[in-house]
Amino acid sequence: MRLLLLSLLLALAAGAAAGLFLHDEAGYVLISLGPWIIETSVLGFIAAVVAALVCAYCGGKLLLVLLRLPVIVKEAQAARRARHAQASFEAGLQQLLEGQWARAEVELVRRAADHRTPGLNYLLAARAAQRADAPERRDHYLALAARQDGTPELAVELVRAELMFERRDLAAALPVLQALYRTHPKHPYVIELLAETHVRLPQWEPLRQLLATPDGARALTPARYRELYGHALREALLRSGETARLDALKSAWESTPPEFRVRSDIRSAWLRGLARFGADADVAAQVVQMLKQGWDASLVEIYGELGGLDAVTQLATVEAWLNQHGEKPELLLAAGRVCTRNRLWGKARSYLDAALRLEPSAGVYLALAKVCEQAKQPEEASLFYRRGLELAAAPGKQGN
Repeated sequence: MRLLLLSLLLALAAGAAAGLFLHDEAGYVLISLGPWIIETSVLGFIAAVVAALVCAYCGGKLLLVLLRLPVIVKEAQAARRARHAQASFEAGLQQLLEGQWARAEVELVRRAADHRTPGLNYLLAARAAQRADAPERRDHYLALAARQDGTPELAVELVRAELMFERRDLAAALPVLQALYRTHPKHPYVIELLAETHVRLPQWEPLRQLLATPDGARALTPARYRELYGHALREALLRSGETARLDALKSAWESTPPEFRVRSDIRSAWLRGLARFGADADVAAQVVQMLKQGWDASLVEIYGELGGLDAVTQLATVEAWLNQHGEKPELLLAAGRVCTRNRLWGKARSYLDAALRLEPSAGVYLALAKVCEQAKQPEEASLFYRRGLELAAAPGKQGN
């Protein structure tokens, strides 16, 4: 269009210039074609030539437009469909965010074929179908997304695993996540989902191996990493002790990072596992050393449960701690247990009664019941057993 206007302006300018130049001498042009004779001035001839050129140009443009008309119509229709598909996608996404699952699913699917990224439509539709409790439609949309060109396999399988995880179909989610981890071992969200799946199953040893890597540590928030990895380490220690595998127990402890060895639950699992193998003297020495670094009630409890130590030395150690730290419930309970093993019934009852006054617990009631049994007091023993069971069964209550 611009070229046409420019041509007209140039023609007008040329005509005006010719008119001025030929004002005094118009000239004469004679054209003979068979029986036809055309006579005109030079100015008229120039005007006719210009008009012919303009008509030829316009006619050529019109012919090209007519020839391309089917293509132009097709492109216009495609652009219209693309605009409608984009509008439908945006509407579906908004409805998905607003929790309107059924409407979102309809909007995301009905024009997906015309959207420039249909795979994304189907992945979001799969989420909407899951929220609408339609697992069959969800799987159908995931299959459609996988068949779309340009849709990454990682995105499809990750959404599949995530939706299975949300529905607590962990047995189905696990192999999908394991396959993703083999192909994308550094992907943080794959690691996070796989770790959470191991937790829920539960599978502590695979979790420990997963989080032992630098990528595993970086995939989770620091707090969640410490929680899960610490739990996995503790379970590894407990299982090694329960299965009577000393080599596995020592290997698990040696592989525990130093920052986790100071955690009360982890070192308690290590010491209790070691005590299962009769290494009471080694456990006692480690407890004494650890308590020098900081007070830990669980370590005192473990020390009070050790039965393979010299009774006099064990009681002297606990009483020294009592003199140093005062009457703490865990110390009084440990003293009562040691006195019970030494058949010091009166002294054991005194320590346990003091522990009961400070902090009643199922462990204290059980220790008192045992003392009463040895002292031939069955009624009191039954009373303490019953109270211990009631306390242990009460919500939020834990006994030593």
